[in-house]
Parts: sequence; C-alpha cells; structure tokens
Amino acid sequence: MPTASRPPAPPVAPGRLPLIGHALALWRRPLEFLDSLTAYDPIVATHLGPKPSYVLTGPDLVHRVLVTEAANYAKGRSFDKLRPYLGNGLATSEGAFHLRQRRLVQPAFHHQQIAHYVDTMARLAAERADSWRPGQVVDVTRQMLELSLAIVTSTLFSTSLDASAAAEIRHAMPVVLHGMYTRVLDPTNLWHRLPTPGNRRRADAHDRLRRAIDHLIHADRADRADRTSGRPDLLSMLLQARDADSGEAMTDRQLHDELITLLVAGTETAAGGLAWLFHELGRHPHLDRRLHQELHDHAVLPLTADQLPRLGHTRRVVDEALRMRNPGGITIRRAITDVELGGYRFREGTEFIFSALVLHRNPRHFPHPLRFDPDRWLPDRPPAPRGAFVPFGAGHHLCIGEAFARTEMLTVAATVASRWRLTPAPGARVRGVMTSTNHPDNLLMTVEPRPEAD
Repeated sequence: MPTASRPPAPPVAPGRLPLIGHALALWRRPLEFLDSLTAYDPIVATHLGPKPSYVLTGPDLVHRVLVTEAANYAKGRSFDKLRPYLGNGLATSEGAFHLRQRRLVQPAFHHQQIAHYVDTMARLAAERADSWRPGQVVDVTRQMLELSLAIVTSTLFSTSLDASAAAEIRHAMPVVLHGMYTRVLDPTNLWHRLPTPGNRRRADAHDRLRRAIDHLIHADRADRADRTSGRPDLLSMLLQARDADSGEAMTDRQLHDELITLLVAGTETAAGGLAWLFHELGRHPHLDRRLHQELHDHAVLPLTADQLPRLGHTRRVVDEALRMRNPGGITIRRAITDVELGGYRFREGTEFIFSALVLHRNPRHFPHPLRFDPDRWLPDRPPAPRGAFVPFGAGHHLCIGEAFARTEMLTVAATVASRWRLTPAPGARVRGVMTSTNHPDNLLMTVEPRPEAD
C-alpha cells in the first residue's frame, strides 16, 4: 500500500499525447524533456505508448533497482528492441548466460590490458590532432566520433583489420547507431518495418556491419596459428577465452554478438563525452589553462599508462563532463515480481526508467548542476549519494568497458589539449541532440596554437 503522505500513483510528466504518450517530446527535444524531470522526486510517470513507465529521479531508488534489489528486475523493452541489432551480447542478455559471457569477456578489460591500449589511444589522438592546422574550424563532434571509432576498431581488431573492413565498419556504424535509437523510441513497433529510404539504408548498413565483423572473426581464427608474438587485441583474447567450468569457447555467433555490442558501446559514449568536454573547456578558458599547465608539469608526451594517475585535474574534468553532459541514453528495467519503490506499489511487468542525465543534474544532489565545476570532485568535497553519479550504470550490469572509456577520454583530452586550444567558432550555436547517446550538434571550434606562456 502507498504511504499516507503520497497519492495512490506517481505524478505524470506534462505533455502526454493520446496513443504515443511522451514519445514525441523524447523525439523532438529529448534533453529538455529529461531535464524537466528533475523537478519530480522520487518517481514520475512517462508514456512511450499507452502504458506508463516510471522515471526514477531519486538516486536511492536507482541504487535499489540496479544493485541491492537487482534480482527483482530484468532488462526492459528497449533491450528487446535492440536485440535485432546487438544479438544476445552483454547489453541484451540476462541471467546465467549473461554472467557466463561477462566472465569470458572480463579479462580483455583488465586494467593491465587497458594499460596496453593507451599507446594506441595516444597515437591515434596525436595523428588526429596533428592533421589540424592553426585557424582551422573543425566539427569536434564528428572528429571525436571518427577518432573514437578508430580507437575501438584498432584495439578490437588490431591484428586482423584491413583497410576494406575498417572502411565498412566506419561507414556503417553511424547509420546503425541512429537506427537503434529510432527503433527504441517507436511506440508502435511498426515504423522500422516500412520500406522507407531511411529504413532501407539502415538495413543495408546493418548487413554490411555484420558481414565485416564475421569476416574479421574468420580471418583472426585463420591467422592465430601463424601468430607467434605481439600483444593480443580484444578479438584475439575473446577467441582464446574459455569457460571456467565447461572449458568451452564462444561460438562464432556469440563472438559476433559481443563484438558488435563492444563496437556500439565503445564508439558514441566516449565520443559524445569528449565532444562535450572540449565544448566546456572552450567555454571556460581558465579550466583549459589549468589542464594544460598540469600536462606541462606532470606529463611527458606521448602519454603512457603510468603517467595518467598524475593528471588529477584532467581526470576531474572528465568526471564533470560525464556528470553535466552525460552522453548516455535511457535505461529501462522491468519488474519480474510485485515491487515497492518510493512508497508506491507496482505490479509485476511494470517498467522503470533511469537517465544518468536526470540524476546528474538534480540540484538536490549536485548544487548548481548546470555549472561546469571539476573541483566538485576534489577529495575533500562531500561525495555524491549512492546512485546519484552513474555514468556507466551500476551493479552486475555496470558497463564492462567503463575503465576503457575513462582511459580513452583521459588520454585523448590530454593529447589534444597538449597541442591545441579549441575555442568556440564565431556564430556557432551548439545544442545537445540524442541519437543513441547525447552529443553536441554543430560543435564548430577553431584550432588555436598554445601561447608560449600558457
């Protein structure tokens, strides 16, 4: 039963339309809609179709759903809609199979293995930055997306990636990512079936991406016997992984699903976070100068893994970008039994939503939430409540690539900032947009050399 102090059901977010609910608001102005939900505590009802879903705005409730009471919840309908794209990889699988796959994939993301990837991350970031020229205006979002995709493909497939396969993946990925977002938001589940030019383009891109990944798996299997030296890439480690109980390896189908999941998860999140990071540094020159001074005082370029722990201010800039401009999307969990949350009772099958953006910009937990303030992460500042800062999720579904993404953002930010200052281009009006993740649109910035005294 609900508590005496609460109405029988949570409030409904304004702007609900017949049949489609809030889907139009999430399509047209998703970030503004999500920002508006910080006014509600701890739960607000939204609709992506006729049935309500409940957005959790209280961090304690998010922590219960993701961690302490996670056994009462399964992945929601958005993951069902993503399964045609991602198969049964870590992002969509459940239960014992998910646990088995996570154990098989985990060694590829051990901190010692990630340290090996720093050289690749720094080299690719340096090549990208060195291709710019003083006074050049660059689309930073596009540059970071291309760089992040180059990093993830180079670390996944370094021993087997040829130019043709690389081109296929890099051309197909943006189209596939956009198709995933449109499918998740479609309240009718019919739009993606229509033979529109956009749907045909997305289907073709998805087919090309799958074929490219299958080609790489087969090529890597064929080359393994001849490979006697060299540091293994992610694909090689997954090929060699064996289940601790059965001794079985992953099938090609399982490998495919995990690789496409890692490609999707490892591209737009880091790229969006980096784009927002450079946007905020451009808006706050004093923070940019502090970052460059730290690099001058503590780092030797090109960066190596053992230097990253010295970059305290740079790491706080990364954390603040992940907080204020979190690139993640919306996560849905479905109750598999009757549950109680926030003083309300919910029936089995009810779906709950949480958005890191809503949690991270809640003034109850982050004073002046729209102020970009890396110093809020200093060790002597009060920590955020559990569940209030979840840029990569939490619990047993915590993103397996969290350390990889953080390392990539830190390495790229330091490498680019050591060479250039990126300043807002005159007249450019930046706005946040949501595809599968939150990223800035029209982020045009001017490449300026670092002053000697900087």
